[in-house]
Amino acid sequence: MKNSLFVFALLFSACTQSNFTLDMTIADGHDFNGHQAYLLGYYDTNSATWLDSVRIAGNKATFRTKMPYPEMLCEVIIKDCPTSFQQFRFARGERASFVFDPDMPTLYPEVDGSEASEEVVDYWSGIHAGMQKQRKLRMALENADSGSDQAEELGQELEQVSADMRSQSIDLLRDTKSLINAFLAYNMLFDLPADSLAKIKDEILHRWPDDVNRSMLTGISSITGDSIGDMTLRTKTVLNRRAVLMGDLPPYPIESHSEQYVTEPEIERYALNDEVADFSLPDGEGKETSWRSLQTPYVLIDFWASWCGPCREEMPGLLAAARDYERTLAVYAVSIDENLNRWKQAVKADGSGTALTHVILREDDPDYDRLFRMFGIETIPHNFLLDADGKIVAVDLRGDALRSKLEKLQRE
Repeated sequence: MKNSLFVFALLFSACTQSNFTLDMTIADGHDFNGHQAYLLGYYDTNSATWLDSVRIAGNKATFRTKMPYPEMLCEVIIKDCPTSFQQFRFARGERASFVFDPDMPTLYPEVDGSEASEEVVDYWSGIHAGMQKQRKLRMALENADSGSDQAEELGQELEQVSADMRSQSIDLLRDTKSLINAFLAYNMLFDLPADSLAKIKDEILHRWPDDVNRSMLTGISSITGDSIGDMTLRTKTVLNRRAVLMGDLPPYPIESHSEQYVTEPEIERYALNDEVADFSLPDGEGKETSWRSLQTPYVLIDFWASWCGPCREEMPGLLAAARDYERTLAVYAVSIDENLNRWKQAVKADGSGTALTHVILREDDPDYDRLFRMFGIETIPHNFLLDADGKIVAVDLRGDALRSKLEKLQRE
């Protein structure tokens, strides 16, 4: 009896202390009655924690939780459903609602009651439309005669579309109350001069002096004060559980006490100026594709995954760079997803299927362990810029750093 009262007291305490509520309705045509649903929160760049879990009844569910930080990037997962939504920006004190539609091909589903989530839906709609216009104009410009009136007109129209997109990002930076949204807008302003970007970065850090997500810009953990490095054991455990719930294999091997003294054969990690050996991985059609097959002066080998929030945030800037430097740069995008469908859905949602060379590295690949260790994959996104000889000229170029490096290399 005492134990029952104790459990009841804990439940009652958790309910009365909740400071965030999310109402979820399953879209018509889908039945998840009886399935367990989970709310997962991401913070401090590469940390994750479970916020709540509920059982779906009547194709509806309500999450109630005590948000540990003022704002978090959140994900909703349904057990045995290969689709999740992981780009919510939720804040303390909100009561939000959304429709869970597994067929929705977007990073940002519509949300009511969450200011930052509603804001990013509107922003991304405009940015996505602009990226589509840019693509059509670039294709038309390639087919137009150089120096012709048509080429000049198309070039002016392309510049206007780019200017409009910059204005949208600047407007978001000015108006948003969300550091996560400010970070997204900052990444989309990659074509501004380096000194302008540095000023914007300083302004963001000044506006959010105590936000746990400042580490996205500083590279320094807001919790420990150390450089952002490998994920904690707790976060790896959370993400392994997340993968299993969605039908994937756990992405992070966690040593047991009986295994911790087993030595692995030494494999030297790649470092700057090392020459990377050629390797091939399967593309979306199962065809083995080598990074050496990409005929550009520079190749960016980029490790990412569909479930990685920071990876998905980086994708628009990476995609734009690949298009703007298409004669100079090719991107060999290596996904470490285990679920093929989620990987393909993410590529489609990002609109990067033709601009980037997408391949996948799964645990059943005989080179999985070797490549993980040679490239030192501990956190993602993780990338390597190679020159024409396959030598590493830069590592972990994020945001505008990739463009700055390419410009510098072209001047040399």
